[in-house]
Amino acid sequence: MLILLMTATLGTTLYAQPQQPPGPPPNKEDRIEALRVAFITQQLNLTPQEAQNFWPVYNQYKGDLKTMRMNFKGGANGEMTAEQQLDFEQKKLDLKKKYKSQFEGALGKDKVNQLYNLEHQFQERLKQLRDERREQKGNQQGPGPGHGPGGPGGGRPGGKF
Repeated sequence: MLILLMTATLGTTLYAQPQQPPGPPPNKEDRIEALRVAFITQQLNLTPQEAQNFWPVYNQYKGDLKTMRMNFKGGANGEMTAEQQLDFEQKKLDLKKKYKSQFEGALGKDKVNQLYNLEHQFQERLKQLRDERREQKGNQQGPGPGHGPGGPGGGRPGGKF
């Protein structure tokens, strides 16, 4: 249901945007951001005035969050220590608290309460879509050894259920 909503919203959002001059296609990050904007706009049912006030603040918040993430690199293998993870989570929470009052000024308290939940929902749905795509790519490459009829999955497509 959510994927249908996200797909319809993205299609509507992209259709409503002016044609862009020929050039490189948008990268993966830009496409995800367009989905996020469409999802949040629709789910919060933003008025034009709310959107005009909200999106510049939200974009600044996301920029600050991205900068903060870049400053929290792990060790040689990219993993952070427990102390670094806790410090990162605290700084992330501090950033959310900092922007909360600005979001409330643009949206009101009720919509800000929804916003943080929607961000989490969006991230979970992205993760689910990535997992589904990986699974589909794996199934398109053909069954591996032991996955034919009589092997695991009993010959059913994808070897599941």
